[in-house]
Amino acid sequence: MSISPNKGPTTGGTRVTITGTNLAGASAVTFGTKPAGGLVQLSPTQVAAVSPPGEGVVGVTVTTPGGVSNPALFYYFEPPFLCILSSSSGPLAGGVGITLTGIGLATAVSVRFGTHTATPTVVNDRQITVTVPAGDAAGAVTVLVTTAGGTSNPQQYTYVGLPTVTALSPALGAPSGGTTFTLTGTNLTGAGVTFNGVPATGVTVNSAGTALTGTTPAGTGQAVVRVTTPGGSTTVPGGFTYTLQRAYVTNTGSNSVMVLNTATSTLVGNPIAVGANPRGVAFTPDGTRAYVTNNGSATVSVLDTASATATVTIPVSSTPHGVAITPDGSRVFVTHNGLSLVSVIDTATNTVLTTVTVGSNPYGVAVNPAGTRAYVTSQGTGTVSVIDTATNTVTGNPIPVDASPRGVAFTPDGTRAYVTNSGSGTVSVINTATNTVLTTVTVGATPRRTAITPDGTRAYVTNSGSGTVSVINTATNTVTGTPVTVGTTPYGVAVTTDGVRAYVANQGSNTVSVLDLTTNTVTGSLTVGTGPFAIATA
Repeated sequence: MSISPNKGPTTGGTRVTITGTNLAGASAVTFGTKPAGGLVQLSPTQVAAVSPPGEGVVGVTVTTPGGVSNPALFYYFEPPFLCILSSSSGPLAGGVGITLTGIGLATAVSVRFGTHTATPTVVNDRQITVTVPAGDAAGAVTVLVTTAGGTSNPQQYTYVGLPTVTALSPALGAPSGGTTFTLTGTNLTGAGVTFNGVPATGVTVNSAGTALTGTTPAGTGQAVVRVTTPGGSTTVPGGFTYTLQRAYVTNTGSNSVMVLNTATSTLVGNPIAVGANPRGVAFTPDGTRAYVTNNGSATVSVLDTASATATVTIPVSSTPHGVAITPDGSRVFVTHNGLSLVSVIDTATNTVLTTVTVGSNPYGVAVNPAGTRAYVTSQGTGTVSVIDTATNTVTGNPIPVDASPRGVAFTPDGTRAYVTNSGSGTVSVINTATNTVLTTVTVGATPRRTAITPDGTRAYVTNSGSGTVSVINTATNTVTGTPVTVGTTPYGVAVTTDGVRAYVANQGSNTVSVLDLTTNTVTGSLTVGTGPFAIATA
């Protein structure tokens, strides 16, 4: 005689079929000493019954008019207890193998993840392995194991969406590593980041899983940047370029641009010849080109940074001055301080797409980190105009600031813009959500330009009238410490991408001061061309 199934939970309730000979007229089925319920005569050779509660291994017999049959063995199992999952989260697509540890798992037949079921492999009574099935949506589901003894207690498993990355900033840094970077995207919680397979350090992710910061390892050349989370992996578009960190300084009196190695704070190569009276300079996001405004020759020079040569000259309107490039590198905004307009250059063709009318005597320009707005300071009207970069039109009313605004710079999160007002010795702090002035900070005499650290905690302001640099704490919008004394008539200022140093172009002394941002002290001075004006780092 045989019984199927031959095992079930100690609580009973298993419906079994008993097959044998001479089973007609069955009057009872017994599990050990306990009678079964639900007896049904299926045929002269088969009966069905429901197991009573029991323990261990018992003999199952059938009573007929001919007597009691020989026993068939039935095994009682305790319900399983599930202790832990080797991984409590994974990709929404499933496919990950995990180990489940508990008690009474030897007869496991299925593992349910929410509404989906997988078949496990039994390792022993305390462990099973299973490949996680795909989920329906990101989020937590209940995990249950079914064995001959019943269904386990629940555990939780979280399906995680595949990470996405929309931006990496900056996209280049020093071969020695140490560049602080920010990744923005979705599903970044729990992420690790590698550069050509080498892990980044100091990785932190915001609570929403949309922004990640870290520090680059050392490397060379073009690095593949990979983000890995419990939800899977993704490659960052464009990757990261390890390159010589540079600063470009425009020399208004010698019609040239000097190149500095910011890793060693030394001059590199010969001056690059550009147009007459060069003013502004800005690098493309990938660092392969720099755009220089030549105020005296009504042109913009395009510099190839690999060869350190001017490769293209773009004719523009008269008196080009400030320059800023969109984060995607597609357009260049150039102010014309003798006119009331801004030129917009297409970097694919290096031609002027259009011009935008703004307030009189526009000076400085900066594009917000999102690339959606360009802020232009108008020295003649004491205002800041906001250009919509999608339409290349001025949006809203000009923002009133203090007298003779010159420089403008955004915090890395784009929530504030800092404007230097050379006529009033102040810096206006603009709330970019409302385009209103939050507060005004008093600095030194005749402030010209400002640069903000990559972590957004400090703004460095050059005071050309007092030969100093003021340091603003952006959390409190107050000047911290004593102004740092630099060269004569400081004008341009730029912070390195790793936030370690700042460089100040001193127009009156033909030098560039090197500032250690840890101590806010001058650690060196480099003699450059005549009348150094603007400076940019990459």
